[in-house]
Amino acid sequence: MLKPAILALIRQILTLAGTALVAKGLVQASDLEPVIGALLTIGSAVWSVADKRRR
Repeated sequence: MLKPAILALIRQILTLAGTALVAKGLVQASDLEPVIGALLTIGSAVWSVADKRRR
C-alpha cells in the first residue's frame, strides 16, 4: 500500500521539476511526459527487484 503512495509522490515531484524546466525554456513540454514515465517505470522495476531480494 505504501508503494503506490510513494510513486504518486515521486511523479508529482518529477512533474514539478519538469514544469520548472519548461518554464525556463530548457525542455519542451512534449518531451516531458515520456521522460517522467520512463523514470517511474525504471524506478518501479528497481524497487520491485530490491524488494524481492530482501525476502
